Amino acid sequence: MDAPLDADEAGRVLRRARDLAAEHGVDDDTDAVLSGVGVSGEALVEAATEVGIDPDSVRDALALERFDADLPEHRRLDRLAGPGAIAVERVVRRDPEAAVADAETWLAVTYRMRCIRTADGELECRPRAGLTAVAGRSMAGATGADNIKAVERLNVSVQPLELGASDDSPRTLVRVIAVRYATRRRRLGAGSAAGVVGVGVGVAGATVGATIAGPLLAVPLIVGGFSVVRSGSRHADKVELELVRVLSAVDRGERPVGLVGRAARRARRAVADVRDGND
Repeated sequence: MDAPLDADEAGRVLRRARDLAAEHGVDDDTDAVLSGVGVSGEALVEAATEVGIDPDSVRDALALERFDADLPEHRRLDRLAGPGAIAVERVVRRDPEAAVADAETWLAVTYRMRCIRTADGELECRPRAGLTAVAGRSMAGATGADNIKAVERLNVSVQPLELGASDDSPRTLVRVIAVRYATRRRRLGAGSAAGVVGVGVGVAGATVGATIAGPLLAVPLIVGGFSVVRSGSRHADKVELELVRVLSAVDRGERPVGLVGRAARRARRAVADVRDGND
C-alpha cells in the first residue's frame, strides 16, 4: 500500500471500493473523493474515510488492485484455442495459510502434482513425472474421475480481505492460474499445419484439373485441422471446471481422497447396489 497510485489507479480503487461496499450493504459516497496524481494508499484510505467510505472496502480494493497485476493477459485466438493461462478465483471463508495448505493437499493428492512454496508465499505446482503419477492420471481419465492434464504448472496465490471478515470468519481471495502455453502452441501448430496442407492439396488439385479428388482430400484436412485447434478450447474448459471444483472444496473445508480411497469407495458403492438389488 506504500507505493503511490496515479490518477487512473486511484479511480479504479475507489470504484472497486464502492462496489465492494455495495456488495456488503455499506453506504458510501465515492464521488466525493477526488483522486490526484501520486496518491498514497494510506492517504486514499484516510480521504475516503472522511467522506463516509468504509475504510475496509478501500483497503481491500487497494490490495486487489495490486493482486490483479498478476492476471494473465488475453491473447489472440483465445476464443478459438482457449487461453494459454486460465485464472479461476473464489473468496473462501478460510485464513490465507489454511487456504493455501488445503489447495496444496488437493492438488498433490487428487491431481498428482508436486508443489513448492515460493519466496513470496505462493504455491507452484507441476505434474509429477513418475510412473505411478502418470498411471494414476491415465486411470483417472479412463474412469472419468477428477483430472487435470496437459498443463505446465499451476500457481496458487491468496489475498486476505478485511471487509466482512472477522477473527472467527476470515475472508480470503484464492486464485489459481493454470499455465498451458505449450499445449496451446502444439494444438495451434498441428491444426494450422493440417489446414495449410489441406489448402495446398486443394490448390494443387485444381491446378492439375482434378476438380473432384482435390476437394475430397483437402476438406478433411482443413476440417481436421480446425478440430485440433478447437480441442484446445475444450481442454481449457475442462481445466477451468476442475479448478472451480478445487476452490469449492477448499471453501467447504473438504479433504481429498486418493486413488486407492476412491477405488474403495466405488467398490463399496457397487456392493451396496448389488445388495439393494437382491433385497
